Amino acid sequence: MKKFAIAASLLLSISTFAQKDELKALKKLSKKVENMMDKRQNPSPEIYQEAKQLLAAAEATLPNATEKQEAEYYYYKGGFEILTMNIGKSIESLNKVIEIEKASNNEKYTDEIQNEMFPMLKSIVANQAKLLGQQQKYKEAYPLYEQIYRLSPKDTVQLYNAAAYAVNSQQYADALKYYEELQELGFTGISINYTARDIEKDEVQYFGDKKVRDLYVANKTHDQPGVYREESKKGDIVKNIALIYINQGEKEKAMAALAEAKKENPNDTALLLAESQIYLEAGDYENYKKAVTAVLNLGSKDPNLYFNLGVTTSKSGQAKDAMLYYKKAIELKPDFWQAYQNLGILQLDGEDALVKEMNSLGNSSKEMKRYDELKKERDNMYKEAVVYLEKAHEIKPDNKDIRSILATLYQGLEMMDKYKAIKAE
Repeated sequence: MKKFAIAASLLLSISTFAQKDELKALKKLSKKVENMMDKRQNPSPEIYQEAKQLLAAAEATLPNATEKQEAEYYYYKGGFEILTMNIGKSIESLNKVIEIEKASNNEKYTDEIQNEMFPMLKSIVANQAKLLGQQQKYKEAYPLYEQIYRLSPKDTVQLYNAAAYAVNSQQYADALKYYEELQELGFTGISINYTARDIEKDEVQYFGDKKVRDLYVANKTHDQPGVYREESKKGDIVKNIALIYINQGEKEKAMAALAEAKKENPNDTALLLAESQIYLEAGDYENYKKAVTAVLNLGSKDPNLYFNLGVTTSKSGQAKDAMLYYKKAIELKPDFWQAYQNLGILQLDGEDALVKEMNSLGNSSKEMKRYDELKKERDNMYKEAVVYLEKAHEIKPDNKDIRSILATLYQGLEMMDKYKAIKAE
């Protein structure tokens, strides 16, 4: 028994010395890489291979390592993972260092990780996420926004961005997880951003700090200072949770999520809008109309509400009501080209039946007379549609659908000059 204890003790000592040797080698290699980076030189493939071998050797001795050695191992591991752009793994390793050092009351690397390495990682990931978002690669971008949040848990808006991009890429399980976490955090998204125009780029830039914004303005690189207030996103979060449930075929859970939120704020416009959106997505037009009407009764001046109500009433066969809603949307937003477009299309309601009857008529005098009556009715329909569609085209001249419909109507009305002009655009 005594011989076994001595042997075990010797093995432990050998393992500890081996761990120290690997860590010394990793430290030396890390310093070498740091010097190369300072000279703007990229590490060679051999260095990456050496680091991989040393980390594997050190990992094998972890069961017998001291807390200090374990923290060092994860510190170097996290560092080399940054070099290989394995950001997620790097964050895990560095967080492990912080966890070990906190438990052992020996914070050798914690300050450097939190105040130097994490901000650097955050900047790298944020730039990468932004670029992917601009390329509409939402599936690749949303995990990066989550990483930013994990690096800086106070930056909850990044978790909201992760959820939004997860929805865009139809990764609904992750999106639901993020939204529910945001609810648990009490996230609202309400914030004040200070703005100024970048004179060289001629675009508005947002600043989280007024003093920083004012400094840019004072340096004359920016002008037109302003303030932008971000509205609450609570309603949007509840709406998206509910819509995900609907997508998953769980309408009851969707309505329960809304009902729970409405207990706290029964007249919250954002929540009522979310409720109306759920009915719309579910194809429940009757309840959608009731929900939107409840919002309108609160004095909403949102043109999108009236537009969406126009769409749903039109789908349910109430063309006259739909026209009133579209016109109200235009009254609130004069350049609402989609409302003009839909008004134009509404004028063509019943056209198919007219054309079908016209095509079925023969050549008798009675049938020819009926044909002329129907043609006149159709032409009047076309003329009314043209009025709205021309306005939509004036506002949105590059819209191919509007141009196509107008070309068909011009041809039907034998307005060949206008037909040729719009075909030439």
